[in-house]
Amino acid sequence: MNNLLDILNKSVNYLEKKNIKNAKLKAESVISEVMGMERIMLYAEFERMLSEDELKKIREKLNDVINNNKKISDNNDFENMEKSEKQLKLLLDKSILYLEKNSIAESKLIAEIVFSHVLDVDRMMLFTRYKDEIEDEKIERIRYFIQKIGREKFPVQYLLNEQEFYGRKFYVDKGVLIPRQDTEVLVEKMIGILKNNILKNKNFEKNSKIHPKILDIGVGSGIIGITAALEIEDSYVLGVDISEKALETAEKNKQLLKVSNIKFLKSNLFENVEFKQFDMIVSNPPYISLNEAGIMSDDTLLHEPSEALFAENDGLYFYYEICQKAADYLADFGYLLFEIGYRQGKNIAKIMTSSGFKNVEVIKDLAGLDRVVVGQKIINKIEDKQID
Repeated sequence: MNNLLDILNKSVNYLEKKNIKNAKLKAESVISEVMGMERIMLYAEFERMLSEDELKKIREKLNDVINNNKKISDNNDFENMEKSEKQLKLLLDKSILYLEKNSIAESKLIAEIVFSHVLDVDRMMLFTRYKDEIEDEKIERIRYFIQKIGREKFPVQYLLNEQEFYGRKFYVDKGVLIPRQDTEVLVEKMIGILKNNILKNKNFEKNSKIHPKILDIGVGSGIIGITAALEIEDSYVLGVDISEKALETAEKNKQLLKVSNIKFLKSNLFENVEFKQFDMIVSNPPYISLNEAGIMSDDTLLHEPSEALFAENDGLYFYYEICQKAADYLADFGYLLFEIGYRQGKNIAKIMTSSGFKNVEVIKDLAGLDRVVVGQKIINKIEDKQID
């Protein structure tokens, strides 16, 4: 539920967990400010439903309260570092400790990523430089990055504008989702089908080149479509997104990685797509249910674009929308692939089957969780002839 009373209670609990004094009063003040009403009126309109925009503003202001109330002593270990403490290993250890005290997951990995970036040293080789002393200018840059991550829960990928995916470095910023390792399961399946099914089985004239045609819906930073274009060199890839910012980022990655066989188009799903003979449609759409926001990490909720995370209808909205039209845009025997939430496998397999797709399969990730669903468009020629 996203009614006013429910959100108020959740806000109080959230502030109490962060050891904020007078949590109830501060939660009421934040929500009354966002809602534009007196505090006393919050309880008079307790059944009022809040919009996503209002929820986002409340989350931001609650975290402002937390950041503004942090005790100075929480930061002493890192901020009051003596000038003589310039040795890489000592600075790295203090950075890790600071991040841990600020409840940052994978503190060691994140600190190493920051040091690797600032010092221009491969992360796996940092240990060879442990005794080196770091220059003051670089210490200040490291301090800035580490404190921003600790205080604001700012994702390191956005700070450094970089995330590795499938062995390549992609540019990312706050306009797009941060690429996850889970998506590599989708990419592996995509590449496997393209190489083992489409390239081997398609009927083309002898000695002619096969050019698989791929549509990436909701392209985001471009990681899926660009990886397909690079791994399948003779492919033609079209990436579509409704977000101008996402398309700008995808285009930037196209230039950075020197990819020539992909182009991007602004489109609300299939709206502006004219070609209708794709060999594959692939999508990692928003799939998080709106009522799951409370269990997500602070850095994701605060900084990643909500429109790329959440979907209506228990997170299934875009799967219904894409499945309804995908067959019209696929060539015979073409494939439709989705990344999914770990509890959505059965539902999405059912959606694909009811939309006419055959050979529907749910694929698990390394943790044994449902992660990808794939189906195929197969025309029954016998039935077609009977209908004719």
